[in-house]
Amino acid sequence: MTTETRSEPSVGLVRNDASPMPAYEPRTEVSGPLTAWGDPAFEELWKGWTAAFNEFHPKVKFDHFLAGTSTAVGALYTKTADIGLFGREIRRLEKTSWKRVFSHQPLGFAIATGSFDVFAKTVSIALLVNRENPLESVSLPQLDAIYSRDRRRGAAEPIRTWGQLGLGGEWENAPIRLYCLDPDTGTAQHFRMRVLLDGRWADDIPLPAGAPTEMYAGSGGHAAEALVSALQRDRFALGIAGFRNRTGDIKALAIAETDEAEAVEGSVESTRTRRYPLSRSVYAFVREKPDSVWDPKVAEFTRFLLSREGQAVVASEGEYQPLPASLVVAERDRIAAR
Repeated sequence: MTTETRSEPSVGLVRNDASPMPAYEPRTEVSGPLTAWGDPAFEELWKGWTAAFNEFHPKVKFDHFLAGTSTAVGALYTKTADIGLFGREIRRLEKTSWKRVFSHQPLGFAIATGSFDVFAKTVSIALLVNRENPLESVSLPQLDAIYSRDRRRGAAEPIRTWGQLGLGGEWENAPIRLYCLDPDTGTAQHFRMRVLLDGRWADDIPLPAGAPTEMYAGSGGHAAEALVSALQRDRFALGIAGFRNRTGDIKALAIAETDEAEAVEGSVESTRTRRYPLSRSVYAFVREKPDSVWDPKVAEFTRFLLSREGQAVVASEGEYQPLPASLVVAERDRIAAR
């Protein structure tokens, strides 16, 4: 059985995407300053988007400060920024800070698909094992039973051995030696939301030996190097990383949405089409209240991002992937009345 849709809003979309990509049509002439804060990996996209938007609205003056996703929420609620560019989902603490200022929740939209394996560009998540491991695929319910203590996807019991995943012989009773990520990383945050359905991590999942215990510039790369070393040494290990971390000794498992669904291998194509279940989105957040009249510049620019012209900029950048048209239409419908 194949999986036809993904479940959560602003992340999932239809596999066979026949929706037309809407063209950008200005509703009003806009002018004045518009500023973005956020993830530095957006630098080339921001240049492309603003140049293309200025062809429609030459009187808009753009500025940006892209020092990290974590800077964006504060810049929005202090009115330093008009747009926040997020390379990950918004965090609970960021929502809490926002609610200290506004009565409404922050409003965000998927504006591109993350890259397949380009470092720091919101890569698809890979489940990696030693090359000698005979397992070829795993489902999201199985991963939930492996990594979560809550098992919100309905597994009857925790999965602790390779035999519970269908392996026999010497693997049947062998324990799965798990490795986790720093839970504050965007990758771990997405995995918890997407796979564990916001359930709690299992209590006994260590970081690989030598992995950073706190985040800093470059800590993600150092954590991946530690995991690669662990997987190369241990035939019975399983870890969360990116596809760029595969080596001759390490392979990535195909992922199935359900126990009955077809497993999909991660690739540029399956990331672009969102068939690969652990593909990711990047987001734009705005300060506007959902049921209010927006700043016209913000409304026009957001509609532009969610258009044929805006997604063409993503395609030209070449590392992020455009959103499938069905998700563009779904996200655009949320601002249709603004």
